[in-house]
Amino acid sequence: MLVLGLTGQSGAGKGEFSRIFATYDGIVCLDTDKTAREVVEKGEPCLDELIGFFGNEILEDDGSLNRKKLAELAFSDKEKLQKLNGITHFHIMKKIEKWLCDVKKDGAKLAVIDAPLLFESGANALCDITLAITAPYASRLKRIIKRDGIDKKSAKLRLDSQPKDEFFKERCDYIIANNGSLTTLHAKAKRFISDILSKL
Repeated sequence: MLVLGLTGQSGAGKGEFSRIFATYDGIVCLDTDKTAREVVEKGEPCLDELIGFFGNEILEDDGSLNRKKLAELAFSDKEKLQKLNGITHFHIMKKIEKWLCDVKKDGAKLAVIDAPLLFESGANALCDITLAITAPYASRLKRIIKRDGIDKKSAKLRLDSQPKDEFFKERCDYIIANNGSLTTLHAKAKRFISDILSKL
């Protein structure tokens, strides 16, 4: 089984790329954003660690995580963001390793780890090849404002805390620029997948 790490900044089109992967037989995808949400659910050890560092102010009245409050605290301070990532990455990695083990047993040909923080979390160590999707800043800004229902200031804060294109160009085996239409992105995705599958 080949393991592919799929990464890129928020709003670059990584999720769309992942959806195309998932339509192929023998290809399985793990959305680590979903995994990240699972590890901070009520009663999970990861949430307890976050409360220990950030305090009870990151909680809703029912004891669940107030994501908006946590994001406000973490994205405005580099050290706090590092701490947030350090705590969550450890728990996410454990879940990724279990998933890889399970899909390999099920006979998957290609396992795709869709991870915005592929390198920062260390999940790239589990991958055979890595691919980043990049897109112009203005397009990404527009997408995440619409997708996440946040204001321009919050969106800029999030994007500005993320690595620039050079970060991915230096580390990834492949880069695909999402600088055209959705149809163009789909065509690029299908070409890339055909190329990878032909090597298996």
